[in-house]
Amino acid sequence: MPVLFKFANPIRFDKRTKIGQIRGVDTYVHWTVFLVAAIILAGVVQNPILSLLGLAAYWGVMLIHETGHLIAAQRLGCPVFSIEIYPIFGVTRFGTPWSRLDHCVIAWAGVLAQAVIAIPLVAWIAIFGYTRFEVVNMLFVILGFFSLAVAVVNLLPIPSLDGATAWGIFPALLARRRNRSSNRTAPR
Repeated sequence: MPVLFKFANPIRFDKRTKIGQIRGVDTYVHWTVFLVAAIILAGVVQNPILSLLGLAAYWGVMLIHETGHLIAAQRLGCPVFSIEIYPIFGVTRFGTPWSRLDHCVIAWAGVLAQAVIAIPLVAWIAIFGYTRFEVVNMLFVILGFFSLAVAVVNLLPIPSLDGATAWGIFPALLARRRNRSSNRTAPR
């Protein structure tokens, strides 16, 4: 199995900058991501470290989500070509899945990857409350609450969001179940 993450060396800035590989898959960042980061950081004088960590956590949410798609696609035998990160969304480019059910599982995997990270953080805050460290609290909020909110929005059944595919899992499971039961009852 390839290394989980490998940084590109050297990083060459372009329209789509290759920043490295995740599980052997090329990962790119669109030039507009760097522009938005520069604009945000240019306006921050009080606490630039907090701003940098906030941006990193925000991009982390997108990378976690896209890595969920990547892992599911690879496990289901689909070739994964690339991950691309844009200012407010990401894209995992992969080959056509074997079935509608596989495609739905891949769509759900991004949201589930976010939930695996976010739910424990939200639970921590619910049980213990916030810490006295501003940086830690900011990471809890972005990787926890914000990430869950993004996951919920992403599950809306709108064509460019994962929800347009993900919710098809129920009809796909029913069709699979019907197919299996009809195969068992068919005369031999």
